[in-house]
Amino acid sequence: MVRVYRYFVADAYTDRSFVGNPTGIVLSEGKMTDEELLKAARELKHAETTCVQQMDTDIYHVRYFSPVEEVSLSGHAALGTFWTLAELGYIDGRDDEHQIRQYTKVGPLRVKIQFHEEKVTFVQVEMPKMAIGEEIEAVDEVAAAFKLTPDALDGTLKPVVIDAGMKAMIIAVKNRDVLKKMEPKRRRMALLTEKYGAQCFHLFYYDGNGAVYQRNFSPAVGTWEESGTGTASGAMYAYLKKQKRLTQGKITCYQGDEIGRPSEIVLEEIDGAIYVGGKACVVMEGIMRL
Repeated sequence: MVRVYRYFVADAYTDRSFVGNPTGIVLSEGKMTDEELLKAARELKHAETTCVQQMDTDIYHVRYFSPVEEVSLSGHAALGTFWTLAELGYIDGRDDEHQIRQYTKVGPLRVKIQFHEEKVTFVQVEMPKMAIGEEIEAVDEVAAAFKLTPDALDGTLKPVVIDAGMKAMIIAVKNRDVLKKMEPKRRRMALLTEKYGAQCFHLFYYDGNGAVYQRNFSPAVGTWEESGTGTASGAMYAYLKKQKRLTQGKITCYQGDEIGRPSEIVLEEIDGAIYVGGKACVVMEGIMRL
């Protein structure tokens, strides 16, 4: 007997189609096997795909899959998912702000959804408590993975691996030009993954005045370069806060220009928790038959 499930594609961190970071969304209803969930992610071919089951009013169970494996969390996929559910009427939009809870592999996390005249206008996803690792002293091998010299990195902020649902190596660079000229090397990144456990590499320049310019590479989980990265951005925010570098509570990250999919990611601390926020655009919907 054929089983039928609805699916969507949403571009996160943008209000336009075919820019930002796309995510697949499958309303799996808790009835798909693990093998089917992973195959659905492979079929959709996005950095992450969510498989969503509503447990109760404003309570959801969400699993996240890259094309090669299940991951604990994805910021852009969470944002795209709950924007889609809100825009298509699965979530009540009569209040100006609506809060739901998603249960993930890293535990329960809040999602704040803002509405105006019953239309969704902004979504913020809570990040989990983060484990910040030891600073990496071997700056030369980190720089070499991107065909950079050590002096291209910010010498006052050593690279560090932070677990924010996905283990990200956070790498501060001296200026925006470094982000443009660097050349990531797959084999060298794989060696860093093996040595430090990083699933992705997040290179950024913070201007000290509320703006971050960044690039992110995740070959270990099946994506060469991401156009808009939520969890790693949250990890970067946590590191900047720990190092007392933040000059204001809210910052905006710009990513994806180099691959033609610009994204704007808003980071903010609310009641002691880091939230990753932005807009999204639903671009596709269809039926999956199994």
